[in-house]
Amino acid sequence: MGSQPKQHELGDKISALIRSGITISNDVMHYIDSTFSNPSIEDFARILSDPSNCETETVFELIFYPDLQMQEKIESFLINKTYSKNDIKSAASYLSQKKMTVPVAFPDQRGPLFVRPTDSTIRQFIARLNITRQIDARLVETLSSFVTDTPENLRIRVRLRNCRSEFSDPVCAFLCAFIENMYTSSPYFWNALIFLLNFFDYADPKADIYLSLMGEKKAVLQSIAQAEKTEQALKHHCVEALMLKGVNILSINIADARKKIVLIDHICISIFGKTELYG
Repeated sequence: MGSQPKQHELGDKISALIRSGITISNDVMHYIDSTFSNPSIEDFARILSDPSNCETETVFELIFYPDLQMQEKIESFLINKTYSKNDIKSAASYLSQKKMTVPVAFPDQRGPLFVRPTDSTIRQFIARLNITRQIDARLVETLSSFVTDTPENLRIRVRLRNCRSEFSDPVCAFLCAFIENMYTSSPYFWNALIFLLNFFDYADPKADIYLSLMGEKKAVLQSIAQAEKTEQALKHHCVEALMLKGVNILSINIADARKKIVLIDHICISIFGKTELYG
């Protein structure tokens, strides 16, 4: 007998992951309660089995949206494997044929619920695992060398896999240097990693990285200055009056913005050995 097709192997791995159970997050539970007026287990089961309810598919997708912890559980299986879009389509079809029943747990005391995901839900679930995305070999090698703790290695891999855009060579080299220099030495490594991956999703991939980070720092400082002006103006005028005067009402979390500036400085000093002072 030949070996199992890799699409079926992937489908079985995902099936085992889902069948182990899903816990509804507090945010999804809030959406369910707000949309369906705090349904009981029996009411919710009827809602999910009603194909005429326009909200049903949305609820299925929210329940079966893979969170980071779920992705980390499957990431170890994806190491040294590559999958095409056709492979993913075949795995989804194979998984749909299993007609799975999945135990779903609520964050309160409503009791257990057993749910059969729709074919569309399965396809969306697999697509959101970003299985076809390949992590650059240089980053894989850097992680193997400097992040020897397996769970943390998988956590980083998942975040790299979830990035929307491919990294340019300079960005990839920068991230390798970042991991090498900051993983063991910086208490802000995880905050810095999350910031950088978000930043590189919209930053110009051809621009000088140091100058781009300084540009981000300037933009945040300007936002803080504008927000502080807004706060002062609101002490003397209502929002409507300021809007009539053409004042741009900018509302940001100033404390979080200042933390971002500290993080940018920390990254730049750690990697480039310098930063710029403005204002």
